[in-house]
Amino acid sequence: MTESKQTNENRIGGLFLIIGTLVLLTTIYFEYRIGWIGNSRTDNETIEFLISNWENLKSIWAWQMCSHFIFIVGYLLLLKTAILVMRILWSILVVCSLLVVVAFGLTLGSYYPALEIYNSEPVIFETIRGGIGYLYQFGRFGLLVFAVAFLLETLNKNGKIPKILGSSLFIFIILVLIIGYALGVSMKIIGAAFFLLPLAIGYFYFKNVDK
Repeated sequence: MTESKQTNENRIGGLFLIIGTLVLLTTIYFEYRIGWIGNSRTDNETIEFLISNWENLKSIWAWQMCSHFIFIVGYLLLLKTAILVMRILWSILVVCSLLVVVAFGLTLGSYYPALEIYNSEPVIFETIRGGIGYLYQFGRFGLLVFAVAFLLETLNKNGKIPKILGSSLFIFIILVLIIGYALGVSMKIIGAAFFLLPLAIGYFYFKNVDK
């Protein structure tokens, strides 16, 4: 592969990470706006909320699924030209995003029919929700993998992210998580700060400036 082609694929891969992150953060904002995150509910209240807000949630979750498709394209582009360690990490992230896509696909396809018969057959919905939950949690493992990728790109002398900027951003995110948790803020809200990592990696790959 020529150097110019490698550079172009890295830049396009970085751009896909930026777009995917912005789409995902936008959907998280709308989840907060309609009250899906940031509020405590009983199980019965959660069911009622899902039924009454299904159309809004369906649109939001469809866009979240699209954001992970965008991530997958970005990962595959970056994987092609990466060193071995980063290639492994990008591959793991592809699998994690695929699991999230499957989880959202099952949610969009099966949640509402199961909710409609919840009063008579609650076990159907609970079984579906449990299975989807496992897929989603395994997929969310990708955030930890992304943290490793971010640190490698920051600390590696040939990485894309400047050491001071990368270290400062990582510390800032950790502080946000700690302070938010101490103040009792929902992890779904403060956890959004973690998505600054793919945004930063995407930006520096798109700039394609070496240290």
